[in-house]
Amino acid sequence: MVWVLTATLMVLGELPALKPNEPIVGKVTANKNLRFRLTIPAGQRATVTLIPLDGDADLFISLPPETPASKTPFKSVNPALQIERIMLPRQTKQTEATVLVAGVTDTQFVLVLKLTERKVVLEPTRTVLTEVQWQEIAFSENDFLGALTVANKTATWYEVTIGVTGLDASKISFPNSFVLGPKGRRYLGWVSLTPKSRIVITFQRTPKADVFLVADCVSRVVSGVAISPEIDIAVDDLMPHLQPLFPVGQALREGDWKRAGALLVATLRRSPQTLTALHTFLQRTGVRLPRDVLGSRIASGFGAISAIISAASTINLPKREQVVLSVR
Repeated sequence: MVWVLTATLMVLGELPALKPNEPIVGKVTANKNLRFRLTIPAGQRATVTLIPLDGDADLFISLPPETPASKTPFKSVNPALQIERIMLPRQTKQTEATVLVAGVTDTQFVLVLKLTERKVVLEPTRTVLTEVQWQEIAFSENDFLGALTVANKTATWYEVTIGVTGLDASKISFPNSFVLGPKGRRYLGWVSLTPKSRIVITFQRTPKADVFLVADCVSRVVSGVAISPEIDIAVDDLMPHLQPLFPVGQALREGDWKRAGALLVATLRRSPQTLTALHTFLQRTGVRLPRDVLGSRIASGFGAISAIISAASTINLPKREQVVLSVR
């Protein structure tokens, strides 16, 4: 083992070094490999990018260097003419690695190394309501490009608001707010973060979220189908006439489905406009029932087991949770 390690280090010393911000322009022939030495300082993380100018070449990193390319988890094997990129985690001590460019066809390429101590941080690291996924695409010392996805970890509805500071608003397509249902997930798109920017994602119980909760329970009862948790429909125009349903949503969140059912039936009998607004809401989600049939089914079956399950799962969940993304 000592001999193998010594031999590996000798071979490494003979390889050309891949250095940060010093691109290597090279050519690899079909079915041949080129190797480069990579040194990652303590506390740094690295990204290695292979840009094919023509042809097709794949990228592998052996970390530690004696790892066979066929067994390394650090690899990128995209189709011809597509960029290959590998991101390596932060190293606690100075680390040596081997970069391998494998020619699938004759390929001219540019090989680039970037190092940084910084990374995108999500705080807090443990959450109850929110799951935020940051998939980093590329980084430099002052620019971190990634794809952002937000998910609801619960079995009820929350309104999600997105606040951004330190970024050019014209280059961001994030919605200001949206409602996300049970186990729902929404891809927000790409964003480039800098050390002076941050994104604040807030999950909270709001009247709008409660209206979605009530409508979801009603949909389960009258049609046997839940509303899609990722549904994106306009409801602001309906909210003035849906306000009487707010106490119904509160009862559901408290797990009191009997009170919720009684409140709903009483509210719809007292306010035909609320029944009409709820009917329109459900039509926008794809539930097609005549207005009078909707009212009769609600009156006869709101205590159905589907509503009980939906309501019981919301008990004791926090009203609000916030996750902050920043560069450190």
